Amino acid sequence: MKKLILLALAAVLATTAAGCSANNPQTADQPLAPTTDSRSVTLSEGVSVKGVQADVTYPLEGLDDTLAMNNLTTVKTYAGQGKVSVTPEGAESFDLFINGTAIDHSEFAGKAFTVDFAALASNEINTIQVTNILPETASVNIKVDYPTVLEGTPEEVGFSSEKLGFIDDLLNKEVEYGFPGGQLVIIKDGKMIKNTAYGFTNSYNQDGTRMDNPVPSTTETLYDLASNTKMYATNYALQMLVSEGKVNITDTIQSYFPEFKDQPGAAIQGKNTMTIQNILEHQAGFPADPQYHNDTYDKDDGIENSVNDLYSVEKQTTQDMILKTPLQYEPGSKTVYSDVDYMLLGLIVEQVSGMDLDVYVEENIYKPLGLDHIVFNPLQKGFDKDQCAATELNGNSRDGAITFTVNRTETIQGEVHDEKAFYSMNGVSGHAGLFADAQDLARLAQVMLNQGGYGDVKLFSKQTIDQFTKPKFTSQTYGLGWRRMGDHGYSWYFGPQAGASTYGHTGWTGTLSLIDPENDLIVIWLSNKINSPVVDPEVNPNYFYGNHFIGGTLGGVATLAYDALNATSMESTDSLLAQMVANKLTLMETDEGYQNAADEQSLQALMDLLVSRAEKNGSAAVKSQAERLVEKLTDEAAKTALNERLAAVK
Repeated sequence: MKKLILLALAAVLATTAAGCSANNPQTADQPLAPTTDSRSVTLSEGVSVKGVQADVTYPLEGLDDTLAMNNLTTVKTYAGQGKVSVTPEGAESFDLFINGTAIDHSEFAGKAFTVDFAALASNEINTIQVTNILPETASVNIKVDYPTVLEGTPEEVGFSSEKLGFIDDLLNKEVEYGFPGGQLVIIKDGKMIKNTAYGFTNSYNQDGTRMDNPVPSTTETLYDLASNTKMYATNYALQMLVSEGKVNITDTIQSYFPEFKDQPGAAIQGKNTMTIQNILEHQAGFPADPQYHNDTYDKDDGIENSVNDLYSVEKQTTQDMILKTPLQYEPGSKTVYSDVDYMLLGLIVEQVSGMDLDVYVEENIYKPLGLDHIVFNPLQKGFDKDQCAATELNGNSRDGAITFTVNRTETIQGEVHDEKAFYSMNGVSGHAGLFADAQDLARLAQVMLNQGGYGDVKLFSKQTIDQFTKPKFTSQTYGLGWRRMGDHGYSWYFGPQAGASTYGHTGWTGTLSLIDPENDLIVIWLSNKINSPVVDPEVNPNYFYGNHFIGGTLGGVATLAYDALNATSMESTDSLLAQMVANKLTLMETDEGYQNAADEQSLQALMDLLVSRAEKNGSAAVKSQAERLVEKLTDEAAKTALNERLAAVK
């Protein structure tokens, strides 16, 4: 029986060999002719790709004993884009496959050529195979760059245009009721499928009344990124320097600043051995916010004398004060989110590069990527006030609740809001000061999903990205600087649907960046929510009118963005909106913190939108939900107006 099976197998192999010989008349020592139609690709003579993502020459030096992997290169790209430049070096013939499709390059025998394989590219791993190079002494070089962001439509990447339109309706309605405004950009699978502006660059007069003719925000308006500066200036700079071998996260701070050392008698020791990693993990021992700019602040300088002994409004002096700042806990013993961490990291970037932080990132990162709407100190670099979204209305006073000697008095517009960055660091600091529009910030974030580069520019290695974004040992929600979804510990900002590997950051002025590798998704929401009155300066001077809207929660926008990725009917979204109204009513009924004019306007915006949804689609279910919730309103005039609109819905 075994002999019969072997004979049958031999017959099959002989038939197959004969068929191959008939279809491909080349001799046994020649490469196989292409057997798959490759007319969907375009070939051109010459090399047009730099090779910053992959620059590989076959055969490889030193073969791996897995054998199969020696002639394969995998690259990151997306459906609809991808080029590889191929240079034969003494090769008379070779096989070239892209994602399993044979490429007929016979017209370029012995010449360098470039293949545009956009039609073959996928959003998954893309594989380039170079095999059977003849003569065996020859070689073939391939070069591939990184993908870029292309314009796209929601449906081609699985989003719902209708649900994205719902986000527009919500945010525009909130602007109508008092939310200042913002920009929303969404990139999925390398395609920008949303880039929308809402509201105004400056919505309120200094007395808290609405402006009569505010300047509309556009998709090119610059927003104060606040703590997102930490990621897209300082972290990017450090990731670049680490990739280049100029910085190691295990380096001590003392190796850059010898004067940074433990002082005799200091209550907490640890400066001598503190590392860059300690700082990146917010475990360095520094206080959260030593107010270097505030001459009367006397909590973090280690001396109780009613004077801030760390006071400084000059950059060099501020550097000295940072290095002198007493530790409040032993480095590595716990996590305390601190601006000082990133002020010091920014100074390390300057020390290593020999350049000011803004010059370093603008010249080495932003400009090479073609990003001209991301900058420190925009008013000093060609932008005017109306091109920038304003923040606080009355300097840094929280509408009169906070005073210090150098405080500004006018509405802040085009200058960084953060006090330490503005007064103590001349507007350029590792923790705050960066301005951007959402589309440039989103393209910058795409570098992370691209595994370190963009187009023909490489910033850092994939290994460095992995090093900086993996969870730290003590917390799933922190990487090296990056905030992580982890065990849903950051879902209030990223939304509950975000993947566990999602990372990004937030900014106090009202900014959110979200990078989700599992869904190959970027969401950038930039708002100026603090460009609004403080609700009650005596109760909470840091709680602005804009904080009380969905746009001000940051995570609410992210949640709705993920909902739009669920391209089903609007029924679930309408039901969610009704529940949002119900939840708002409950909060206002049971929690004094929500019993204020701002939350009343936020409720009115949601209720107005719910009634608008009933008017738009005529859904009996939506109308019924709206009628039930309208009856719970205490504002009789609003209740009457909404009921009249609902009565007209047929």
